[in-house]
Amino acid sequence: MTVYNIFTSIETKTNHEYIIYEMELYKMDDKGNKIYALESTGKQPLQADKKTLIHPSLDISDSEDTSYILELNLYHKLGNDEYEVLPEPMTAIIPLKGFLTSDKKWGLSREFQYNETTEKTQYGDVPIYEVKITFKSRSFEAKEHPAGDPQDPFTKAEIEKALQLRLVKYNFPYQGDSSLCGPAAFFYCLLMDRPDLYRQVVKELWESGKTKIGTLKIEPSYDCRHPSNFFINDSPQRYIPKVSCIDWITLASLRDTENSVFDYDSPDDQVSGITTAGNLKTWFEKAGAKSLYEINTSLMKHIIGPHLTLQDLCRLNSYIDPNTHVVVLIAAQMIEYGNGKTKNHCIVWTDKLKLLNGQEITEQTVLTEQVQLELYSWGKVKNQLAYGRTLGEVMQYSFAAMVVSKIP
Repeated sequence: MTVYNIFTSIETKTNHEYIIYEMELYKMDDKGNKIYALESTGKQPLQADKKTLIHPSLDISDSEDTSYILELNLYHKLGNDEYEVLPEPMTAIIPLKGFLTSDKKWGLSREFQYNETTEKTQYGDVPIYEVKITFKSRSFEAKEHPAGDPQDPFTKAEIEKALQLRLVKYNFPYQGDSSLCGPAAFFYCLLMDRPDLYRQVVKELWESGKTKIGTLKIEPSYDCRHPSNFFINDSPQRYIPKVSCIDWITLASLRDTENSVFDYDSPDDQVSGITTAGNLKTWFEKAGAKSLYEINTSLMKHIIGPHLTLQDLCRLNSYIDPNTHVVVLIAAQMIEYGNGKTKNHCIVWTDKLKLLNGQEITEQTVLTEQVQLELYSWGKVKNQLAYGRTLGEVMQYSFAAMVVSKIP
């Protein structure tokens, strides 16, 4: 159990004497209930250095890698009155370790910024002072259908509607025909482990074009935030995005951030969207998950590595647990509607590899036995093995794997 000193700062040119803040720190359960590390501080004065006071947290048992949401509301002080100035509180992600170190990589996912101007007008002999607050515009816009266009896929209303369905697990991350299966696997796991962080990541990327989970920084390029060739033009009345708004915001942003040479700016860009097993493992670790077991995740093994063995598959089965994720690199032909016999697709096992009668495979199972496997892939969680797949074929089409803990 640990008590943390909770504080933050605000980037603002406004005199601190006019700013009052209210702050809390929490994470949320699956039902959307807040679990507090710091309950509301009540209204407090901002300090001269534009920092909040230091507030001791509750006694917390979570590991220091656990991410929380810091919420800050602001009020403008005018005489004896206080006026709420934000349409909604500012929020950012921060791991508990961020309150123990000055290393910025553990700090807030985005800075708290507040900008205002005061304009003086006259009403007869009475001077009137009007405080105007400025906010950043959204960060994502499709080139073919920009802001204001009826087919704009990145409106706030579209984002909120998509998030509402996603958070109740009506659907799951879906990359369409793009090569974003690696980011899709990561964000599926984040959605299952921390839906509150998933929502916050979408919100921060849409609003400010950057976010951070633990030390996993996501800051897509301008081209990624303004994608081209983004629509399936299959109807004069309706242009359907090749990748949904929240999936482009999350999956493409993560992939583009990690690319050192080419921007990822279109769902049609297959090469720039590819993720290695090593990349995927690093994302989980930076987000706070622990690597528990891995097979063939090095870059060399990713390129020329062998198939998984029966012993490997049985070992992966042993790790299936509500507190772990088993992520496997396969040839997409292993599952229904998939194409390609080379390592080209990431999936997440959501249950054990079993025979058709429901029994788990063992190291003595005959390779010609037909098998079933519930898994996450292409936006669905179900048994997706191609009809008639045998244990030997699953071995043939499986190349690398990792087992990680839940994202805290």
